[in-house]
Amino acid sequence: MLLFVLACVLALVAFPASSIGRLLRRYLVEFPARRLNEITPGKIALFGLLGGCGVIMFWLFEAEGLRLFGMMAPEIAIWLGMFEVSLFLDALMISIAIATTTRLRDTGLLVRRAFQRGAAWLARRIAPRERRSSPRPPRKQEASGDPEPWGWSPVFA
Repeated sequence: MLLFVLACVLALVAFPASSIGRLLRRYLVEFPARRLNEITPGKIALFGLLGGCGVIMFWLFEAEGLRLFGMMAPEIAIWLGMFEVSLFLDALMISIAIATTTRLRDTGLLVRRAFQRGAAWLARRIAPRERRSSPRPPRKQEASGDPEPWGWSPVFA
């Protein structure tokens, strides 16, 4: 196997312009470089934490820990990967909340102005009006000539 890999690298270095050299360059250099370029610091932390979990389980439970870790590794990777996705979801929710509060603040101002306009209109409608130019004549009281029989006098028994 080692001789085969060395022969491939030798063919890649010795004949870079040939079809075999281009094919080997595509599969041995460009493809791994593209895949390595996709690694983010979050993925490095994720796999480092996953490896740390494996080392801790091996240290605590020895061979049984490795078997247990082998069965748990996919679930642990998904569980740890959820934190990376949840980080993006948290950032999205925070940006939506900030945008919403800005819109709510503007909406609150619009509602407050509408209430102020309505109150001003109502105050104008209820406000006393100007006096008329000529006063009204006083009303005539119909006098009967009979005094009130008892008025407000107290009742004595």
